[in-house]
Amino acid sequence: MNSRTLLCSRLAYVAILTLLLSISVPMLLAQSAGTSGLSGTITDPSGAAIPGVTVSLTSNDTNQSRTATTGADGQYKFTLLPPGSYRVRFAASGFKTSEVGSVTLNVTESPTLDRALEVGAQSEQVTVEATAQTLETSSSTLGTVVGSNTVTELPLANRNFTQIIGLSAGANVGVNNATSFGKGTLDISVNGNTPGQNNFQMDGVAVQSMASSGSANDNGIYVGIAIPSPDAIQEFKVQTSTYDATYGRNPG
Repeated sequence: MNSRTLLCSRLAYVAILTLLLSISVPMLLAQSAGTSGLSGTITDPSGAAIPGVTVSLTSNDTNQSRTATTGADGQYKFTLLPPGSYRVRFAASGFKTSEVGSVTLNVTESPTLDRALEVGAQSEQVTVEATAQTLETSSSTLGTVVGSNTVTELPLANRNFTQIIGLSAGANVGVNNATSFGKGTLDISVNGNTPGQNNFQMDGVAVQSMASSGSANDNGIYVGIAIPSPDAIQEFKVQTSTYDATYGRNPG
């Protein structure tokens, strides 16, 4: 199994900032803040919905599979999926089987993947080799996903991922000075708000010190947020506005 298996960690903040991280630890499927989803509508060549289509979703990383069946409206939906790359197969009697080889699902996102099946024998198959383009239509959340390649390839003093949170639009971080040497965690301000309005989640669990009011850095006698090794991070997401009540805790 890939060392960066389906994990998801997320730093999330409900008043102004949400960060979500994916790290190499088993994920609790009940934690929607650290998972993804996929939905769509299956139609025939005329545009009519096709009920009873078997949709199979298989992880390209672990080969684990899940299935769903379209309803009378031709719609299917997968929830609580670990972020990663998936292949999707659509099969129905009287139609050619269709398969999409690669669909990328990011943490906290539930994009839409619609398909139009061709009439023919189910034994015939239409395969789409290129990565399918999906649209996130279920949420108006603004944010930026930072993948593992970015985390591991950008220079990080003290190997601390918080130093690249400022890559997200609206997020501003400070600079290290001698007082924080050896720690390297930076406080973040988003859209003009204070660092105290931030919420951090890892694999769907809040990790900030409640005593330090959301500050990422050490604050007096209080410690900052937990910092995993960048080699263990699959991805993280910074959410800056209009996120839903999943993240709770703060108004915003």
